[in-house]
Amino acid sequence: MSLKVEFRKSGITVEWDSKYESLLELAQASGVDIDSQCEQGFCGTCKTKLISGEVDMETTDGLEPEDEEGGMILPCVAVPTIDVALDA
Repeated sequence: MSLKVEFRKSGITVEWDSKYESLLELAQASGVDIDSQCEQGFCGTCKTKLISGEVDMETTDGLEPEDEEGGMILPCVAVPTIDVALDA
């Protein structure tokens, strides 16, 4: 099963490859610029709006409750479970 990852602002759609540990790694490999710092889900620097789809995240420590309510994810610790579109 192949999953599509759309980086809407960048106009780039790629296929998810499990060789990447996170959506942030895929974004970087695809030329999509997402600010990041700790890359472990704690600082929140990379938080990005999930426009559609679903992801699994190993932690949400870098998100405030209002971020989660607003559909924000942490691409540095997120892996898609279905096709996703990000505001990146």
